[in-house]
Amino acid sequence: MASVIGAPAPSTGGGGGNVLKVGKVFRSVVLGVVGLFFLVPIVSSARFSFTGTTRGISFSAYSKLLSDPQFWSTLFLSAKIGLGTVLLTLLLLIPTTVWVHWKAPKIRRVMEALSLLPLVIPSVVITLGVITSFGSLPNIIMGTPVILALEYVILALPYTYRTLDSAVQALDIKTLVEAGQSLGASLRKILWWVLLPNLRSGVLGVVVLAFAFCLGEFAVASLLSFTTFAVYLVQIGQTQASEAIAFSLIALLFTWIPLSVVTVVFSRRSGRRKKGGALLAAAQLTSEVVDLAE
Repeated sequence: MASVIGAPAPSTGGGGGNVLKVGKVFRSVVLGVVGLFFLVPIVSSARFSFTGTTRGISFSAYSKLLSDPQFWSTLFLSAKIGLGTVLLTLLLLIPTTVWVHWKAPKIRRVMEALSLLPLVIPSVVITLGVITSFGSLPNIIMGTPVILALEYVILALPYTYRTLDSAVQALDIKTLVEAGQSLGASLRKILWWVLLPNLRSGVLGVVVLAFAFCLGEFAVASLLSFTTFAVYLVQIGQTQASEAIAFSLIALLFTWIPLSVVTVVFSRRSGRRKKGGALLAAAQLTSEVVDLAE
């Protein structure tokens, strides 16, 4: 027994540490290469938009775009379509995804397969099918950007559904719903006060993907004869190279800035709630200690 207790601990060796170091280096290299793959074209495009075919720096491409009324009209049109698509997507997917995980987990694979159909069926085929099948709908739908928002909800499903599905899968939906019902809360209150705060990251991902998809989609808007942000970009690119590159960079800014603001706001709220929860737990623990001392 003494020999067992006094025996030296087996040496783990440096193999594990070396593997971890190699893994970190490999990860850093891969992330650096991927970062360069995305940043180099953006930097090159920015340089060309300021110089063009001349050697000096000029802001003429940006001034022409910002003074063009059609630029602002197409931007506002795509923004309105994007907001409508985001709202419709959230209203459709949040209750559906929660219900599937709570009541019908067996059809989850079927829902995943259905959400991937827009990737299998070309958007041109979907658009022509919509025009042929729903041409008799009121002009308030077929003759307005409403039809674009409805189509974008379907076309963005492969990205939005799987994002929200992953967030819901990380929660124990059944336990949360049953706990809320045992406390007398209705399903609406459970969804609003219990599930949505825990699905914040998934909802944010859906918002980002849906809005970015609406700003960059070209084929459907062009077939339906709507001059959106992407359609106007293609029209400019056919005759004005510098203005087209400047347009693309402005589109990136209009996409990144709002989404960055939303991300920062959500992260701050999450941090405040975590801090508030920690303070509440500390207060409860202090009160319990005082009660025991008394």
